[in-house]
Amino acid sequence: MIKNWKRNTIYISLMQFTLLVVNFFLITIISREYGAETYGEYASSKSLSVLIGTATVLSLALVVTKILAKNKENSKLMFSNSYYLIIRNFVIALIILFPLTFLFQRDFSMTALFLLGFVFNEMIHVALAYFQARGDFVTSSKQIFARTLLYGIGAWIIVYKGFSITVLISFQVFMLFSFFIFAHISIPKSDKLFETRPNNPITENLQDSGKKMVLTTFSSALISELDIVLLGLFYFGPALGVLAWSRRILEIIFQLLAASLDILFPELSRLNDKFEIQNIRRRLRKMCLLTFTIPIIFYFSKDIVGNIIVSLLGDTFSEVALQTSMILFCLPLMVWSRINIIFSRALGFEINITKIIISSSLLSYFVYFLFHSFSISNPAILSILVSQIIISFLTSYSFRSSYV
Repeated sequence: MIKNWKRNTIYISLMQFTLLVVNFFLITIISREYGAETYGEYASSKSLSVLIGTATVLSLALVVTKILAKNKENSKLMFSNSYYLIIRNFVIALIILFPLTFLFQRDFSMTALFLLGFVFNEMIHVALAYFQARGDFVTSSKQIFARTLLYGIGAWIIVYKGFSITVLISFQVFMLFSFFIFAHISIPKSDKLFETRPNNPITENLQDSGKKMVLTTFSSALISELDIVLLGLFYFGPALGVLAWSRRILEIIFQLLAASLDILFPELSRLNDKFEIQNIRRRLRKMCLLTFTIPIIFYFSKDIVGNIIVSLLGDTFSEVALQTSMILFCLPLMVWSRINIIFSRALGFEINITKIIISSSLLSYFVYFLFHSFSISNPAILSILVSQIIISFLTSYSFRSSYV
């Protein structure tokens, strides 16, 4: 058992590292070859699609994993019924996508392609839930690892052959669809059943479970992607690309830390002792304070980092290092917000924390609007900082008021 755990850990770590490297490599070549303006539209459209997609797929991969792990009745029908729900919700999302892209001033075709890719990616993870529910993270990690490498190589060829950014995104969608087919075929025939019509009791159960599961997933997505979506409302051209790059660096570092925090969820779900729960929060609060060392170190090395970024991306991105050195001070705030979400999910306060984060998102919009309307120094940077302060403060308030 220990041997399998170590092997799973190695494969998961390798998969996460590969995803990080390939994604960083991809946004680097996109920025260098297409320019800051195109990258700004790419990043903002993708962030909007993540928010819409998260609500669309209802975190059904997590729901199916949980059902299969418990080996419940009708588990063989989970796959086809989950696919049906995801595709049905995608059609509905596509109908409302046009007014949303108009509202957020994003490119419809680019956002629609990103959303389609997000849907296929969730369907991949629904299929891979078969293996993960059995503790087999090796098979799923191998498939994701192979997909990531092939996509990275293919994207590099497309960019350097001079194809448009739309072709690049379409290639990503094709790769995700292909690996969904492969992932589904990998499930043994004896463990899956396909019905041409959805099983209403199963789809209703999946939908009800998904609605609860998606609350905290959507809340986490708001913390990660909201700033880039809001930046796209108030900034355009190369300025948006530079700001999006700075915010994406923060996101990469945050996701590395957040991945380690997710292991708290199973342990917290089992705890009933308030003293022990509060003790864990105190230790995590100290950890948040330690994360301030990351922006401090980056701030004093920003000139060196700036030279590296310019050599990679070009002179258009010369302000990325300076902006990142200020935006990175949001890192401890985002980590603390993530901790509050994990605690709320584990202890059953998903609805309360989701309401607070949606309210915080609305407040963030007014923050961006006010700072952009007045002639103050670095309004975008200040908007990001204040937005994350608001979310961090209100998620703490939500947890304290719920946990009485």
